[in-house]
Amino acid sequence: MPMVSVRTLSKDDWARYALLVIYAWDMCDLNQDPASNVLDPRISADGWTVVGIISGRDNVLATAPSARLGIPPQNAGLRQSMVRPGADIRRYGYLAVNAAGDTYAAVIRGTDGAEEWIDDVVFIAEQRPQFPGRVEGGFTDIYLSMEYRPLAGGPTVPLADGIRAAVGGADVLVLGHSLGSALAECLAYQLAGANSLGGERVGAIMYASPKLGDHDFVDAFDSQVTNYTVINFEHDVVPQVPPFDITHFDFYRPLPYVYTITDETALARVDPRDKACCHHLICYIAMLSPAVLAQSKPAWTSDEIQCAKCLLP
Repeated sequence: MPMVSVRTLSKDDWARYALLVIYAWDMCDLNQDPASNVLDPRISADGWTVVGIISGRDNVLATAPSARLGIPPQNAGLRQSMVRPGADIRRYGYLAVNAAGDTYAAVIRGTDGAEEWIDDVVFIAEQRPQFPGRVEGGFTDIYLSMEYRPLAGGPTVPLADGIRAAVGGADVLVLGHSLGSALAECLAYQLAGANSLGGERVGAIMYASPKLGDHDFVDAFDSQVTNYTVINFEHDVVPQVPPFDITHFDFYRPLPYVYTITDETALARVDPRDKACCHHLICYIAMLSPAVLAQSKPAWTSDEIQCAKCLLP
């Protein structure tokens, strides 16, 4: 059976898949050790069985004044790129299979402080042999450090290789939020390649997604990964990042297929002046499906409770 088009899914379905990404964040926030098998119990409660752990270099710089980032005073106006040398390996998410055994979800978390990237980070596009065109160097450096480890035991291997081996003949849906969306975009591109699973077996849903590459990369991605959607909120600043590659005088490009949540289409209200609120995934879920939000509420963590305070009456 062909994989279902993610663009034809209901908003309820988009919201349910977003919950899987929230579980990745909470699971990794609780225990970042890449050797840990501690899981969020809501994953299995929602009908998914985790089969492997996704890890990678924790290279994202938190929002901080330039002095804390080690930028010399004479260059105080210049911000660091995404890479933090010597960063530790951390858990980034998981691979899980549905009850039917025909679809896997590769789920990648976001990161704290993402709504401040537009203020605090210089994004530099670079060529990578794994991708066409030019892609943001920090995002792709993180992705290329990522690995997959089977939960049942076995060697840790490069992420796309591990997932390809783990899923057998099943389909894969790649999910991510914020930074995790850029990483999911890299993974979906590699999995959909002719020498991997192929585009007919790979789907991707990317929430609050920053831009990853130039027009050459975007054209190649759109041709190779045909079953994807990006879901952005019109007041979220992260999808506006990166705006411009200062080293090559070119613009980063958004992917062509984007569903934009607007004030008119949102089913919940968020203060558009609050950058963090406009980026929270719990707010995305509320704007897509109040019913799914209400169903998830009894199992909320303290983080979700705090983020949900952003929702207006």
